[in-house]
This record gives sequence, structure tokens and C-alpha cells, in this order.
Amino acid sequence: MNLPAFGAYLRQRFPPVNMALFAILFGTVYSVAAALQAGPGAQRAWGWPEWLGVVATISFFFRLRVFDEIKDYATDLEHHPERVLQQGHVTLGQLQAVAAVGTLLEVAWSVGMGWRAVVGWALAVGYSLLMRYEFFVPNYLRPRLVLYALTHILVMPLLIGWLWAAYAAPPLLTPPLGLLGLLSVFGGLAFEIARKIRVPADERPGLDSYSRALGYGGAVAAVLVVLLAGVFTQGVLLQRLEARAWPFWLLAALYAATAAAYAWSLRRPSARALKLAELLTSLFMLSSYVSIIAEIARRW
Repeated sequence: MNLPAFGAYLRQRFPPVNMALFAILFGTVYSVAAALQAGPGAQRAWGWPEWLGVVATISFFFRLRVFDEIKDYATDLEHHPERVLQQGHVTLGQLQAVAAVGTLLEVAWSVGMGWRAVVGWALAVGYSLLMRYEFFVPNYLRPRLVLYALTHILVMPLLIGWLWAAYAAPPLLTPPLGLLGLLSVFGGLAFEIARKIRVPADERPGLDSYSRALGYGGAVAAVLVVLLAGVFTQGVLLQRLEARAWPFWLLAALYAATAAAYAWSLRRPSARALKLAELLTSLFMLSSYVSIIAEIARRW
């Protein structure tokens, strides 16, 4: 593989900021498990198992990206010919080979963390394979964008369950795990909708968008409703952690700023306003995880 080309692909389709977010996701699950339900694998000081866990988590998401590249290759060839993959600088085969190496690492890490982690990994990977083949009903799912998103976002709590199983003491199915799973669903779904809202002038035939599926105002309302559900979920989790006041105020401020940006976009639809709202939505998701880690760290 041409390494500069692969680097260009990563910057374009799997950038470092995404990898950092996935690392923070791992750290959040690890921290909550260690604080509320610590099993034998959860220690206060990070060691090589935790760093390998970070790499395994990033690998899992990279494989999801490769699955999407396979599913959308023909469409992207038509609508995004400028992309590194579509120009042939890297190939689907090369990306699948990298994903296969990552899969071996995930298996090795899961085995090292115990049989519960292996079971959790198998469940998450099994569901992701159903996503890869669009649950064997692609012609039904693809025109139904909201249903498509809902079926695919459910991989998030399964991934969190995998990481949780590596560190939490039995019983595993407890409220903290449920809250983490819900938080991942609401944050991921809000970002998924936000990144596919377009002003009417930017809508293009053949490219899916929630603004087309739900209407421009309906898509904006959907993001705000889902984010609000995330606020309440985060609040309950922070209460369990006996958090200080600042995370609550931070999340409230971010939600208010996001709502204001979307209100601006409704009054004067523009790609700039939508980009700002999308950025705030992603910042909300990031802040949710970082505030949890910070509040747990101060207790240690």
C-alpha cells in the first residue's frame, strides 16, 4: 500500500479527530466501570491493556468505515469522484486488509480481557455484519433513511457492552451500562442527523439527507429532541457519579448554543449556519464523555 495515499485517505474519511473521539469513548466506559462497578481488570492507573483497548476500539470503528465504503462505493464514485478511494490511490482490498489486521488485534485484546469480553465483541461484530449487508433487506431500508439510521446506531450500545464486559464486575446488565448505551445512541444519532441536513439549494438527486426525508424544519427538530434526550441521560449518569455542578451547566450551555444556531438556520437557511450547528452537536457529544472522565478522575 502507498502509505502517503493511505494517510490522505485517513485524513479524508477517518481523520485523527475521529480517532481521538473513539479513544475518549473507550476512556469513558473504562472510567465508569472502574468507578461504579469495578471488575478485576479495572485499575486506576492505565497500562498496556488500556492502550491496546483504545487501539481495538479505533479498529472497530475503522472496520465500520470500510463496510460503509463497500456499500456506498458506486454512489460515491458518481457523487464524490474527488475522494482518495474513488480516484484509485487506495483500493477496497487494501482497506479490507487493514481492517482484517485490526480485527485480529481486537480478538487478541478481547481474549486477554476474559471470556465476557470475547462474548461482547462477538455480539458487536455480529451486529455490524448485519449492518454490512443492510440486514439483507437493502431495498427496503435504503429509502427509509430514519429507520436505516436507527437500525445502524444500535451498534453503539453493543460496542460499549463489549468494553464494559472487559472491565465491569458481574452482573453486567446494570443501570450504568444502560445509561452509557443510551448516551451513545442519542449522541451518535444527533450527529448522524446533523451531518446530513442541507439547505434546499444544496439538495442533490441521489444523495440522501434528513432534510429531504423529514423536511428542513423536521430534521432540525429531530436533532434538538434527540440532543435533549441526551441531556437528561447525561444528567442521570452524572448524578450517579455525584458530579459537581459545572458539567450540568456546560451541557446546558452547549444545548442552548446548538438550539440558537439551528434557530438561526431556520430563519436564514445557510450551509454556514448548519455547519456551526453540526460542530456544536459534535462538541456536545465530546463534552458529555470528557465531563464524565473528569469527574471520575477528581474522585481518584
